[in-house]
Amino acid sequence: MEYMLDTICLDSIEKYINKVPIKGITSTPSIIKREGEIDFFPHMKKTLSLIGSKRTLHMQVVAKDFEGMIEDARNIWSNLGKEVYVKIPATEAGLNALYKLKIDDPNCRITSSAIYSKLQAFLALESGANYIAIYTNRSENTGINPFDIMLSSREYVEKNNLTGKIMASSIKNTLQITEAIESGADAVTFSPEILKEFFDLAAPKQAVERFTSDWKTIYKRENI
Repeated sequence: MEYMLDTICLDSIEKYINKVPIKGITSTPSIIKREGEIDFFPHMKKTLSLIGSKRTLHMQVVAKDFEGMIEDARNIWSNLGKEVYVKIPATEAGLNALYKLKIDDPNCRITSSAIYSKLQAFLALESGANYIAIYTNRSENTGINPFDIMLSSREYVEKNNLTGKIMASSIKNTLQITEAIESGADAVTFSPEILKEFFDLAAPKQAVERFTSDWKTIYKRENI
């Protein structure tokens, strides 16, 4: 299972990458907007340097048309290296761009994003997407069951002997993380705030306080 952070905040990345098994970082213009008007490519180079070669970086194109998406993808690879996974939305233009880029270079790394339906997922997987990003919370907000899409995508990958991975994106709570994993996701992406809320849960803290208190009552010290 690959746990990934939806952030380009260097402080947040540095805080968590050695605390929990984070396998990657994902980025969109909306995520970038939270950091303000950064010096884009130099900042992303710092991100790559921070996460190292064993973690992945996924970056969204911003163009809406076929030619623009191709250009965005090539600009990302040109400036940051071919190890970056370019995120291309599974629209008509995006699926076209994915198919074209994979024909030109089967080894290029692409994450097909903005997936809200099974057919989008199937077409992206068949076109060679390395990851398909199924929008979890956004789907639920529109009455779509993203976990059913994940289950069907898992079956499609196995039935057709494909290598594409299923990524649950747009996650807003820990329940969506666990349900995505149980639905066959290979990767889940979420904000650092979700981790903070998880670690701040009262029940585990109360249990630890009780353990320490009981130990101190017996042995008059806080460690073994």
